[in-house]
Amino acid sequence: MDDIICGSAAGALGKLIEYPFDTVKVRLQTSSHDVFPDTLSVIKYTVQKEGLITGFYKGVGSPLVGAMLENAVLFVAYNQTYKILDQKMQSLNELSKIVLSGGAAGSCASFVLTPVELVKCKLQVSNIQNPNNTNTILSTIKDVVKGYGVKGLWKGQSSTFYRECIGGCMWFTTYEVLKTHLASITQDKKTKTWHSLFSGAMAGIAFNASTFPIDTVKSLVQIDHHMTITQAIKQTYAKKRGIQGFYRGLGITLIRAAPANAVVFYAYETFSSLFFSKNLPPTI
Repeated sequence: MDDIICGSAAGALGKLIEYPFDTVKVRLQTSSHDVFPDTLSVIKYTVQKEGLITGFYKGVGSPLVGAMLENAVLFVAYNQTYKILDQKMQSLNELSKIVLSGGAAGSCASFVLTPVELVKCKLQVSNIQNPNNTNTILSTIKDVVKGYGVKGLWKGQSSTFYRECIGGCMWFTTYEVLKTHLASITQDKKTKTWHSLFSGAMAGIAFNASTFPIDTVKSLVQIDHHMTITQAIKQTYAKKRGIQGFYRGLGITLIRAAPANAVVFYAYETFSSLFFSKNLPPTI
C-alpha cells in the first residue's frame, strides 16, 4: 500500500510539471513540418488560439490519473520484482536485478498507460484538427468505444509496451547507478537531496532519449485508429524529413523530462521515508 500511495502522489506532481511540454511534443510529433516548423511555432499557436491554461493543459485529467496509476504500478512492480530476484536468483549482481526489475515494471505500467495516452493524444491534437471542437475526456472515450469497442482504448499497446519495457530499464538503472556514484564520491558517503534530484533528472532524460522514435510512432497510431505501425513509420519518414522526423519534439521532451522526473523520484523517496520509513531496494 505504501508504494501505491507514494508512487501515486509522486506521479501526480511530476505530471503537473511536465504536461504543458508534453502537449507541445505531441503536436510536433503528429503534425507536418509545414504546419509547425519548430517548437516555438507550436507554443505561439497554442497561446494565441487556445490560451495559456486551456491550451497547454487540454486533456490533463486523463493523464493526471494515469500518472498516479502508472507510478503506483511502476514502484510496486519494481520493488516486488526486485525482492523476488533477490530471494530466488541470488547469483545475479545488483545491476542485473535493477535492469530486470525496471523492465518488468515498465511492462506492467504499459497496460495502464495505453488507454490513458490514447485519450490524451486525441485531445491534445483535437483543437488543431477542429478549433471549434468541444471534446472532453468522457466524450473521447465514448467515441472510441462506440467506434472500435473497449479494445479500441488499447490501440498502440505494442508500441507502448516496447517503449515502457526499454524505458523502465533505462529509468531505474540510470537513477540507481548515478545516485550510488554521487554518494560514493562525497566525503560522508551519504545520499544528499541534490543526488536524488540530479539522478532523477538524468533518468528522465535517459528514458526519453532511448525511446523517442517508438513514442513518435505510438502517438501517430493512437490519433488515427486506421493507421498501422508500419504506415506510421513510412509516413514519418516520408513526410517529416527522414530519420529526424522520428525525433521531432525531442528537445522540448528532454527539457520537461528533467524537472518532472527529478520531482517524481525525490517525492517518492521523501514520502516513503517520512510516512513509511521505507526506501527503494539497495543501490549498487
